[in-house]
Amino acid sequence: MNKLKNKVLKIVIIIYIVSIILGIITYFITDINIDNTILNYINSFKNNLNYLSGFKRTIIYNTSYSLLIWLSGLLIIGVLSPLALILRGLSLGITITSIILQFKLKGLILAIIMLISNVLLYEIIFILLSYYSINLSIKTFKLLKQNTQINIKSFYKNYFLRYLILLIILIITSIIDIYIVSTILKYIII
Repeated sequence: MNKLKNKVLKIVIIIYIVSIILGIITYFITDINIDNTILNYINSFKNNLNYLSGFKRTIIYNTSYSLLIWLSGLLIIGVLSPLALILRGLSLGITITSIILQFKLKGLILAIIMLISNVLLYEIIFILLSYYSINLSIKTFKLLKQNTQINIKSFYKNYFLRYLILLIILIITSIIDIYIVSTILKYIII
């Protein structure tokens, strides 16, 4: 079972990295015009960013996203949670590419800061959520297939506990992202 868990984790990470690369490629081969949206977002840092509003928006987005992944594990469709990672990776690849092309050297610095805050803070949490979701789905599916009696409550309790811990870390991460990283970005953009 540990070999399967390691394989699942590796597959989830590979899917995410490939989706970032596909996001970069997508930016160049399609007619996506998100430059104005990104420019407006970045300019909001110059114009006295409303931290509370940004924090609420970030919390709602990230908790909704994490809840979707968590529920997919409960509903034995956790194997669909990589789709959520693919969307995040595509979005990150497109966004970073746009920022670098628009702002050149400042864009590169901005992209590095955003990558550090996103990848190190958010994306690891979402990768772990997807990993746990897929593992729970596989475990539940195997139990249903084998038609064995087992205490499923302990599996779900453990899964809920992991989600709760990652959710708390996600909230703390959102605070760091909105208040600290946004302040750093504000000084780079000026």
